[in-house]
Amino acid sequence: MTDDELRSTVDTPEIEQAVLADARAGAPLGERLSANYEHGQWWITDFDTGAQWSVVDCWSGAVGDYFGFEQVTEGDEL
Repeated sequence: MTDDELRSTVDTPEIEQAVLADARAGAPLGERLSANYEHGQWWITDFDTGAQWSVVDCWSGAVGDYFGFEQVTEGDEL
């Protein structure tokens, strides 16, 4: 990874684990989540509802780098 790359556009196992950790901790999106790298970025899917989020990079001086999530589909409750 280079200094000018956004972490959300890097496909590595370490980034996948960081994406899932942030999805579960900072913005609890669901219990059963999947992180998938497609179209040059990470996506989160909730297995229980089918809802999906686009993963984005965020910065905060106090917190450091972290991931944010923009919901793109609400999904259907099964």
